[in-house]
Amino acid sequence: MKSCILALLLLAIGGSAAAQKPEAAQEVPYCDLVKTPQAFAGKQVRVRAIYKYGFEIQRLDSPACCPERGAKIWVEIDSGLGGDSLKLFRKFPKGMGLVLATFEGKFESGGPHGDGGYRLKFTVDKIEKLERTAKASARHDPSWAPKNCEAARTTQPKSSSTLIHEPLHAEGAVQFELSRGYPKACNVWYRSTGW
Repeated sequence: MKSCILALLLLAIGGSAAAQKPEAAQEVPYCDLVKTPQAFAGKQVRVRAIYKYGFEIQRLDSPACCPERGAKIWVEIDSGLGGDSLKLFRKFPKGMGLVLATFEGKFESGGPHGDGGYRLKFTVDKIEKLERTAKASARHDPSWAPKNCEAARTTQPKSSSTLIHEPLHAEGAVQFELSRGYPKACNVWYRSTGW
């Protein structure tokens, strides 16, 4: 009788430990993640990407131009980051910067996330590989960050006001407002202030 109870107890402990085992992260190229986000929603993923962060921004960008334009991904770094991940995180530039690394975490869709303009979110719980870092600059991105991706795509050309505001608002909050027909003077003010 005791051996039967012991066997049941070991089975219960083993079963609950197996149920608590974290899901293995799926390796996903950044372009696939933004092209078909619903396929990865709610899953643990591993992605090589550029983490851009600063005042009112913390998002993932592609480490290379994607063939199609996808949504931007809001990023949150898990407060429980530890071990090697925490050591790598401490190497990130202070305040504002760009980091090319491999991140692992939970991917979510169906926002809003961040400032309300992001429909995708990635919560980083592990940093695996830190390849490059750079302090943020208003004048230019580092040489290792992709450039002119819009020109490389075969989509419709964008207006200058859209190009100016796109980096600031992931899902086009300002683009939407400008498309409502505000007077040109308003667009000029936006361009002159960089807002």
